[in-house]
Amino acid sequence: MNVEEIESKFSSWEEISTQVEELAETRQFKETKSYVLNYLGELKQIILLCNQIDSSDVIDNWYDFDQLQYAPINVGERLEFIETRCHHRHGYIQLNEMYKEMKKKYAIAKLKHQAK
Repeated sequence: MNVEEIESKFSSWEEISTQVEELAETRQFKETKSYVLNYLGELKQIILLCNQIDSSDVIDNWYDFDQLQYAPINVGERLEFIETRCHHRHGYIQLNEMYKEMKKKYAIAKLKHQAK
């Protein structure tokens, strides 16, 4: 598991999330969409890295995330929700919640990985 890469992605989101929230609240749809889609991709990479799956093995950016051990609850459905509402505040809120949940899953995965 690439701990540094995962933690860097979490830090990046934590640094920018407040700005993205402001964009969403002020209805700056184009800018919100850009950030949400970018960080949604980063979240998918975090999920794959925590499950020790190489993202280069994933074809067409599609993967059955619901089958993974370390992933937020109802991850597939929620990812789809974010993608279809990426320019709205609700998409941002869901993305932010998934980052929080994934940070907890990452902590569990990291502990189990270190125990090996």
